[in-house]
Amino acid sequence: MSALAPSEAPSRWRQTLIWLAFIGLDTGTQIAFKWGSEGLGDMDFGLEMLAKSVTLPGVWFAVTGYLGTFLVWMAILRDMPLSRAFPMTGLVYITVPLFAWGAFGEHIGLLRAGGIALIIFGVVLLGSEDGHEGM
Repeated sequence: MSALAPSEAPSRWRQTLIWLAFIGLDTGTQIAFKWGSEGLGDMDFGLEMLAKSVTLPGVWFAVTGYLGTFLVWMAILRDMPLSRAFPMTGLVYITVPLFAWGAFGEHIGLLRAGGIALIIFGVVLLGSEDGHEGM
């Protein structure tokens, strides 16, 4: 990884937009997989299920979402150390359950809500700036 000179460091706005894109794409990808999987009914894992899955729009949205997430992740890693960026991906553990609750009526109980709160706390701790590093 190359060191960025202070004048070359990405702006906070750019980083925020890239992170919002990552979280949005990764969350959307997981929701799309769930949507796609509902079209599979009670099929057993195997070739028949694979053949059926490639006909489902949700699966194609998910595959496209993974490609988009990959590209955005490369942009993030270009500007941020992996040891700092990776814990921030945990934010998706917050957005996915919330969107699953809204889209599919999935239950978020007290224990799960507590876990989400711990994830938020952990992301804040692990993603905080160390020394003079930029976000």
